[in-house]
Amino acid sequence: MLRMLSGKRFNRSAYVPLRTKFIILFCLLITIPFLVIGTISYKKYIAGVERSTVELSNQVVSQININLEHYIKELDRLTLAPLYDEDMMQILRKHRGPGSGGTYLSTDETLKMNLFISSLAFDRGEIESILVFTNDGGIFSNLDQSVRKRWDRSMAEWMETVEQADGGLAILPPHSAAYYTEAKQGIISVARVIREPYTHAMLGIVKVDLMPRGFGSIVSTVRSSGSGLLQITGKDQVVLYSGAGKLPDSRESYITASAESPYTGLKVTSLMPRAQLREDARELTNSTLIVSIVALMAAYVAAILLSSRLIKPIAHLQSKMRQVKRGLFLERATVTTSDEIGQLTEGFNTMIGEIDRLVKEVYETRLKEREAELLALQSQIHPHFLYNTLEMVNMLALQGNTRELSGVVTSLGKLLRYTVGHREQMVYVLDEVKFVEAYLRIQGMRLGDKLEAVIHIDSSFDSCVVPKLILQPLIENVIEHAMGPDKLCLTLTASVEEEDLILSVRDNGLGITRARMLELEEQLYSRQPRAAADAEQGGFGRILKGFALRNVHQRLRLLYGEPYGLTLDNTAEQGVTVSLRLPMNWEAMNDAGPAGDRQGGEESCGLGC
Repeated sequence: MLRMLSGKRFNRSAYVPLRTKFIILFCLLITIPFLVIGTISYKKYIAGVERSTVELSNQVVSQININLEHYIKELDRLTLAPLYDEDMMQILRKHRGPGSGGTYLSTDETLKMNLFISSLAFDRGEIESILVFTNDGGIFSNLDQSVRKRWDRSMAEWMETVEQADGGLAILPPHSAAYYTEAKQGIISVARVIREPYTHAMLGIVKVDLMPRGFGSIVSTVRSSGSGLLQITGKDQVVLYSGAGKLPDSRESYITASAESPYTGLKVTSLMPRAQLREDARELTNSTLIVSIVALMAAYVAAILLSSRLIKPIAHLQSKMRQVKRGLFLERATVTTSDEIGQLTEGFNTMIGEIDRLVKEVYETRLKEREAELLALQSQIHPHFLYNTLEMVNMLALQGNTRELSGVVTSLGKLLRYTVGHREQMVYVLDEVKFVEAYLRIQGMRLGDKLEAVIHIDSSFDSCVVPKLILQPLIENVIEHAMGPDKLCLTLTASVEEEDLILSVRDNGLGITRARMLELEEQLYSRQPRAAADAEQGGFGRILKGFALRNVHQRLRLLYGEPYGLTLDNTAEQGVTVSLRLPMNWEAMNDAGPAGDRQGGEESCGLGC
């Protein structure tokens, strides 16, 4: 006994799960070397590259900032040049304001000013134009043909910024220059107010418009490595220049370096995409990939050697599962291993044996019970309809209308042959419609002008298969409960919704109150029927109410399951709509097809049409 126990302990301790075998194998051959070597090498390389990039970017930004400061100082001296030219100052004094000088620019004044301005712009290819704006609305420029002679406030929204600088140099961000004959957008400029040296009275404004390559020429003197972006921003972070004509992508991560000049107030920023640095690590990645491929090849060799033992039991179990899928529950798989696959095979054999037993002992019994329940539900409908019809026959006999009585009895015989003589569970839509038409003809003889019925069912639905006796209880329910002092109009329609057939009965009768609607829904959808049904005196006996709609709903649920069945809708202003949802089924009942035919392709009328 002791040996047996020790043997069991030995076998249990020697058992290694299949999942553990795979985890150990792949961790040793691939995961550990790849993660350790790849992660450490990659992180160290990226960290070193980022460190070098930051140092280089700081040097580049500092040099560009120095060059930019020198450039702005040159433009500052250029804008101060008019103060040192007496001829230019005299011209500006003549145009210091309305009424103090000429209201037009003379040829002599224009020639002198243009020559002076052209001397300032000589050999400065990055300058678009140099302009002098007089107080009385005149403009002098080195571009005589492409600049207007007059200006007004609508052309110079930027002047407010220049005037606020109070004689100091103002750097204007990209703005619209409407004083050109063809307005230009995105102009970057420097400008200052020209004042009288002694009185400090404003004589005009000198403005230097730069070409887009103006800042670019400064940046080009110091080359930045890679495809990094360089930006020059002014006050309020307004972008004055962006290298390569593009802005940073908000979805991308950048290494940034910046420098700001206290003299100009401009800030130079360098942005290097981190993705670019990762691209530079391809060589290291390729080396790591070679190591990984070698480890993968070793894993493939081990997998090939072990595949025979692992795959054969699985393939055998798979073939048995295919047999069971075809309904062969007597198939059993052979247990060849003691690991998880062997345990799975034993569980499969046990499961199939249990399923075979359940099919024989439970499933077949449940089918018989279901069939008996369907027959019981249908049999409840037969007397319910018969009682109402016999009551109508009794009324016609008392009135002595023998001809109408004969027609009712003839129609009743046809209805009884349909409901009692044939025990089919499924019929065609056409047969159900003809049955409803016959029923409505009998009701029309009894109710006369108080009932109007219209059937709108396209002939394309005639061959659709539906459960027997599902429409007549809905029609009878409308006649019994919706009839009021006015004429009752009911409509029977058919439609398709999400590949399901929808049969609806709509009326304009008395409708249903909210309280009664809740009571009907509880009775209709509850799993257990009511303990006691309401009763009403009539005919030769008492007619039980409340079962017709529930029986139809329960029949559809038993046949098709959810979401099929009956629904009520009382949202219209008048009456109620009762709808049946059931799957579209075109399976032929017999070789002959639907019995009879209807007149007309789309609609068939019961009465009052």
